[in-house]
Amino acid sequence: MTTNQTNPKVKKPLYKKWWVWVLAVIVIIAVSTNGEDEAKTAEPNTSKEQPAKAETPVKSKPVKKEVKVAGIGEVVKVGKVEFTVNSTSTAKNVGGEYGENAQGTYLLVHVAVKNSGNESITTDTSFFRLKAGEKTYDADGTASIYANEATDFFLEQINPDLSATGVVVFDVSDELIANPELMLQVQSGFFGTETGLIKISQ
Repeated sequence: MTTNQTNPKVKKPLYKKWWVWVLAVIVIIAVSTNGEDEAKTAEPNTSKEQPAKAETPVKSKPVKKEVKVAGIGEVVKVGKVEFTVNSTSTAKNVGGEYGENAQGTYLLVHVAVKNSGNESITTDTSFFRLKAGEKTYDADGTASIYANEATDFFLEQINPDLSATGVVVFDVSDELIANPELMLQVQSGFFGTETGLIKISQ
């Protein structure tokens, strides 16, 4: 009597099953992708722009404009006005008995003013100042009016291309009159921005 024996079913090794390989491929892809993401996250951002430094403006040094010093008899042009000192003299009184007496000594500066502009100008004592070193001396307005009674030099209009002559009076000390560096500063009006210098020391 023969007996039928059934062969036991042999199990395939795990590495021979197809789904094992598919699963392995999926795991490898997932691991590699996750690693790349972590590397990107950890990588420092070197392209971050640094804040721009504010540029400090370079200050240019103001250029000092050289002032030409003229002498007696020479023309100094300030803006559209030409000044000439013809001579100087001194006095203790101007205008006679009813005029003005000096506290010190009157320095009389005989000047000519020419209008080379296109509009009329009005002469005034503010056109003139004395300078000696750091000191500045204003003209004596009242004494200057007495000294120009015959000409009406001050507060008179000068039309273009015309000139006028007159006397500017300064009440100063004898020491100042003798100062070898004494200058007459001329400018075109009280608020004139341009000035000129004429050496008038005796």
